[in-house]
Amino acid sequence: MPYAMSSTTEPKWLLNFYLNSRNTSKSYRAAMLIMFWLHFILTWSVMLSLIEVPDRHYNDIILRSFLEAALLVGVCHCLIRPYLRMNLIGSSVDLRSTFKGLLYVALISFIYFLISYSMGQMSFLKGTDISQIQVVTEKGKMGGEVTLLAIVIIGCLESFATLFLWSVAYLVWHFHKNKKELQVQVNESQIQQLTNQLSPHFLFNTLNSIRALIFADQEKAAEVLTLLSDLLRSQMQSQIKIQSTLEQDWLLTSKYLSIEKVRFDKRLELIVDLDESTLRESIPTLTLLTLAENAIKHGISTSSKPGFIRIESQSLTSNMWRLSVTNTVYSSKSQPGTRVGLHNVKKRLELMFARQYKFSSALDNELFTVSMELPHAKSVNR
Repeated sequence: MPYAMSSTTEPKWLLNFYLNSRNTSKSYRAAMLIMFWLHFILTWSVMLSLIEVPDRHYNDIILRSFLEAALLVGVCHCLIRPYLRMNLIGSSVDLRSTFKGLLYVALISFIYFLISYSMGQMSFLKGTDISQIQVVTEKGKMGGEVTLLAIVIIGCLESFATLFLWSVAYLVWHFHKNKKELQVQVNESQIQQLTNQLSPHFLFNTLNSIRALIFADQEKAAEVLTLLSDLLRSQMQSQIKIQSTLEQDWLLTSKYLSIEKVRFDKRLELIVDLDESTLRESIPTLTLLTLAENAIKHGISTSSKPGFIRIESQSLTSNMWRLSVTNTVYSSKSQPGTRVGLHNVKKRLELMFARQYKFSSALDNELFTVSMELPHAKSVNR
């Protein structure tokens, strides 16, 4: 029984410290590596200037500098960082928690100083012991040695200042990181909401197309139902995604246009010219489908004349590529493109690419064109 009690009452904070010290990002590891070498260079430079005969103890100085840098990284990563993540990050910060945090940093600073001071007392690092520093008077004469108490006070204050500044820098960095991640989550949520608004829209349009064919041509109606089945299967698979590659979006759009091709027959001509180098580029899901629906509803279906829809993509520069959809518009009463659909597309592009895109739409000589210049996937800064 006593053993059972001890296992259930084992402090969980040790496990939490361990778990919080394991999870790190690439940027954090890079920053800690830079801090390690900066501290190594700083310690090495200081010891060279303080030790009376540095050449005799050069190897000891390098080893001591390496150990000091490793100690700082270890203390910050294994003792300071887990405490900050467990007590100050993601929770409300008040005077009490701040005061407790300062006390904790002060305690760790004292331990940090003791370990650092003990290094100089080791036999193989004796040449790097700078605790016997003597004060130099104004006349250049050697004064008395600095007392142990003064060394402890100065060392602890220096350690506290170092760990305190590291803690503040980590908290500020983590705050900006969380703020950026939260903004990305909000943007993704808004994109998903806008994408969900499009799903019923193209489904109802497709059902209306089938309804129009049932009494006119039953074979075509059956063919469209088969295409609709494939379309819904593909659409349901892409529903979870907020963004797709151009190739994936075109695959879905091509199924919809195949349905409309059966409906309009010779009245609809499809011209597709997608640059192979752009097929892996990212766009908001259903972007092409929305533009294709606009072209059908406000271009092809408004006139009995034959028309066309042209979908093109091309790489412009090393950072940008273009996607455009052009359709014929013969009816003067038609409003080219549903403004709701175009606004939806533009809003999702804004959420996904911020200011790194260009969007334009224009009617010129019975041709309505929507053009988008987008950053290559490798150039997107999110």
